[in-house]
Amino acid sequence: MSVSCDGQPEKTDEQAKPGCEIKPPRNRTKALVTKSMRNGRVVVVKDFSRCSALIKMVYGRPSLRREARVYTALQGIAGIPEGFGLEGRDRLVVEYIPGRLLVSFKRSRIDPRVFDQVDEIVTLVHERGVALVDLHASNIIITETGEVFLIDFANALFARDKCWPGIFVRFFMKLDRHAAKRMRARYLRLPRPEAPGLFGILYRFGRGLKAVLGKVKKH
Repeated sequence: MSVSCDGQPEKTDEQAKPGCEIKPPRNRTKALVTKSMRNGRVVVVKDFSRCSALIKMVYGRPSLRREARVYTALQGIAGIPEGFGLEGRDRLVVEYIPGRLLVSFKRSRIDPRVFDQVDEIVTLVHERGVALVDLHASNIIITETGEVFLIDFANALFARDKCWPGIFVRFFMKLDRHAAKRMRARYLRLPRPEAPGLFGILYRFGRGLKAVLGKVKKH
């Protein structure tokens, strides 16, 4: 497959036509996610081009640049889709992974080895100096053969030194691991894991604050 200078598949006029919608934007700040074709290969396109100029400048373009950087940093890790870089300033192109989101599965219907794979991927991601920040069941794909892939890295954080991530990034790496434990417990009907120490205090404070803000937003 030929690729352009920025590493993404070259596209013909026919392949550049809009594809089928995968994930409609929840609101005006979110990207349109579609399945499309690039040079005979099925890809996912994350597109902010329909958003307002303000949203694109303040949120869309910075988050796409960050996510493109994540895919580059995590290249070669099994369980991370291949990233093909930015297409202009408002679109990101990544490998399409056929499968089902973890959130679509019923509890007790998941092979425990799925969560072993999640743990392995998270560990490898952290070794590259990246904290996922937003690890949850809607960002995990399970293929028909039982392979696990993590997606959506718009909120990821980078450590300046992957050997010494620093307090801030290290906190979010702990958050990733705790999120993985909570998912395992929820889907396998295990006791809910407790977050220990200072991390636990900050974690519970954050969850409480999020709940309060959620109620305020509804009203």
